[in-house]
Amino acid sequence: MPYANNNGVKIYYEVEGEGPPLVLAHGATFNLSSWRRYGYVDALKDHYRLIEFDARGHGRSDKPHDTGDYEQSRSFVDDVVAVLNDLGIDKSDFLGYSMGGETGSCIPLYAPRRFSSLIIGGAAYPDSEDDGIILQLRQALEKALVEAPGNPMEFLVAVMEKRTGDPLPSGRREELLACDALALLAVLTARNGKLPTSIPKADEQLPRIDMPCLLIVGESDGRFPAARRCAAAIPGARFISLPGLNHGTALSRSDLVLPHIKEFLARVSKT
Repeated sequence: MPYANNNGVKIYYEVEGEGPPLVLAHGATFNLSSWRRYGYVDALKDHYRLIEFDARGHGRSDKPHDTGDYEQSRSFVDDVVAVLNDLGIDKSDFLGYSMGGETGSCIPLYAPRRFSSLIIGGAAYPDSEDDGIILQLRQALEKALVEAPGNPMEFLVAVMEKRTGDPLPSGRREELLACDALALLAVLTARNGKLPTSIPKADEQLPRIDMPCLLIVGESDGRFPAARRCAAAIPGARFISLPGLNHGTALSRSDLVLPHIKEFLARVSKT
């Protein structure tokens, strides 16, 4: 199995397809299989060399339990760079959703020369106001660890299904059950914390970004206002809003998202 090493943290990755490299970065509680489940891999692999990886704390990557191992931006960007280094790739395009999108928004800070363009879905620059998604999930997980320490993820899944009134889709349920609860809690705690002092404020950083950027977000996503403001602050950025879709459904509706991704990548490849 291929692993990259970032200062002792092993990051699992897979590669498939032919063409220019494109990194796919998933969100919190997901893993690299989500890109296949929602149809992104099949739609893109004939034209791009897809680099799918499990973020630290997820999937088959290492899962430290210390919140400090999940510093909100630098460590995740460095993980992506470690994967590119392991593959001998100098430069790639980037597609990230939710937590993966936040990672993408910090690439211009830490690794601007390693990426040609950024596609950021369901996310904004990390100093944007909290929309409550991460806090609610963290609180539910903390409750699960107290009330069901032997099987906290099963407890969490039951809570989520009760809240929506529907069973989680096949694949998504198994993905959640496979999570390490303590590692996931560390991820959520770090992402819900204060902005690291090393990161400039959005009004300082975003106008400096000089690579092509596409931001995509559902209009019913709590992150919609922040994502729209970020897009307005990035020179030349394109902003796509998806009517009627929320944070979860925007990712799953690849039929609506992929045309924008394909058009953007085709356009930037000509510049």
